[in-house]
Amino acid sequence: ELFLPYLSGERTPFNDPHVRAGWLRLDHDTDPARLAAAVLEGVAFAHADGIAALREAGSAVPELMVIGGGARSRHWGTILAAALSARLVYIEGGEVGPALGAAKLAQAAVTGASVGEVCTRPPVTHIIEPDPVLAERLAPKLAAYRAASAAVRTL
Repeated sequence: ELFLPYLSGERTPFNDPHVRAGWLRLDHDTDPARLAAAVLEGVAFAHADGIAALREAGSAVPELMVIGGGARSRHWGTILAAALSARLVYIEGGEVGPALGAAKLAQAAVTGASVGEVCTRPPVTHIIEPDPVLAERLAPKLAAYRAASAAVRTL
């Protein structure tokens, strides 16, 4: 099973507001668990394309800080770390990180405090290292995802 997660187009690494999501490689054995796994993998592969673009431009991406709703799932973190070939760093309150960051910037604007004073780095709660066995298992799916992504953008 393969999921292309372009529910509202894609911005990175290609800008195509018209590309849309799709399921591929479904068969009679496809069940809800396999569909859910394909969604997690598909979103991870979309992020992998963005990270690949950064690396191709010369940026080193050894680790990423995980924030937002996805920070709640260690299972998805394991998939992400393997697909991205990067260590994932989870921080205290990371699941609400985007909202908290916006609130801290507002605090700096209202109080006149510096961003450095207000936006301190929260403590690390845990780290997920890329699993080389999982990365090897995901590699053919990532290649299929990239081929399908290129093909669907021509439609």
